[in-house]
Order: sequence, then C-alpha cells, then structure tokens
Amino acid sequence: HGSVEAYRAVKRRLAELLSGSGALVLNAEDPVSAEYATAAPPEASVVRYRRAEPGPGELGLRDGWIVARDVAALRGRPAVGPLMPVAELAIPGQHNISNALAAAAVGVLLGIPAGGLRAAMRAFTGVEHRLEWVGTIDGVRWVNDSQGTQPDAVIAALRSFPRPLVLIAGGRSKGLPMEELAAVAAERADAAVLMGESGPELASLLESAGLRHLTAAGDLAEAVSTADAIARSLLVDDGSVPVTVLLSPAATSFDMFEDYAARGMAFKAAIAELAETRRRGTP
Repeated sequence: HGSVEAYRAVKRRLAELLSGSGALVLNAEDPVSAEYATAAPPEASVVRYRRAEPGPGELGLRDGWIVARDVAALRGRPAVGPLMPVAELAIPGQHNISNALAAAAVGVLLGIPAGGLRAAMRAFTGVEHRLEWVGTIDGVRWVNDSQGTQPDAVIAALRSFPRPLVLIAGGRSKGLPMEELAAVAAERADAAVLMGESGPELASLLESAGLRHLTAAGDLAEAVSTADAIARSLLVDDGSVPVTVLLSPAATSFDMFEDYAARGMAFKAAIAELAETRRRGTP
C-alpha cells in the first residue's frame, strides 16, 4: 500500500463498493474503522463491536460475557443476549477479545445460533506462530509469537501475559519506531534476551526505557537456554506462579532464518529439546 493513509483509503473503498444486501463489521473502539460506516450504502447492514457495554445493534461485553444487543442478521431473527463467557476463549490478550467479537458479529449476521458460535470460538486455539502456547516446563510457560515482527504486535503480545515475563526479541530491523515498544517492555517484562542484527539497538532502547535485566545471545538456541535460566530464577518457591518466556522478535527473521515460520519452528524444536533434556533428568 505504501503508506497507512493509502491502506485506509483502500479499506474505505471496500465499504463504498459494498452492495445494499451486504454487511460491514466495524470496531467501534477505533475511530478510523468506525468512520468507514459513512462510506457504506445506506441500505447495507453495519454491525459494530466494542470491549464494553454494547450500544443498540452492537456486540460487546457485559458481566464477563460476549453479548449481542438487537443485532440484525442477514437471515434469521436478530440476536439478543449472551453468546459466551469471555473466560472460555482459548486465545490470550485483549486484542483477541476484539477478534472474537468481530468473529461473533459475522456469525450473528449469518444467523448462526448462539450455541454454535460458542462451540466454535471455544474450540479455536489460535494460529501457529501467533501467541502459540508451546508448552510448560518446570513452571516456565513458552510462547511462540515469531510472527510478531512489528512493534504494535509485540506490544499486544506483552500485554497478553502477566509478569513474571522474559522477552526474546531481535532479528533484522524493519526500520520502525521502537520507543513505545521499549516503554511497554520495561513495564511488562522482567528481563529481555536479545539476538540478531537489531539486538544491540533494542538493548539500548530497552535500557533507556528502564529495563535493566538485558542479555545478548548469539543465536536462537542460546536465547532459549539463557531465557530458561532467567525464567527459572524468577520462579517462586512453590511454583504456583508461572513465568512466561515470550518469543516476539519485533524484527524479521532474515538475518538468521528463511522466514518467520522457520524461526518459529526452530524455537519449538529448541523447547522440545529442552523438555527432553529435563525428562532425562539433566539440568
């Protein structure tokens, strides 16, 4: 697209091209997205969603449930009332609650019964390399977010898990501003293990933002080993509070791997090797 403005213009054009019998699903919390409603034909259905009490004709949240408030369907009767508890979603993060609301809005528009929507969304465990839970080993929870190459994606990932948290990041820089990411990482992470070409730059930004526990790694395997040692040092004695190790690189993979998928697979292989080492009883 070349620019954010051009991307938004294309999205708006899609709304303009909508047929009168079509529908538009929009995030009411995003002013840019919500404005696309003005471009749609007046006879088209427009459904908005928000992570708050829904307005008329919207989906939203109430008392821990995803609820519909008189949402008109393209076929069938309007949807009213609770659809599913938010706690039943298997995917972490506030951004994924928004994604679930959008998916529910599409289902409601198509007339899918609440029971079917609930079963489908409860069964969805996410997409590989996007906040993918790899496993938990001795109280350390490993999460593969190798597709997190942009700062906003990494920020969302960091906000999806409680502390204690160890971040693995770095690769080939995309030349994007990282200051907001550094500030969020300093707030949400206890330590960071940095690798790849962008590792030194990230280390400088994170240190300036106030994150003090920073370690460099020569490759992904070393990053996993280092992060494991740090994470185990953060465990409380009874192991009741898990420590999350999050691979969310804020960079492309091309300095070390063919693509983000290869990086994610290498990360999962390293975790599998770590699990096997522990199974054999070696440290």
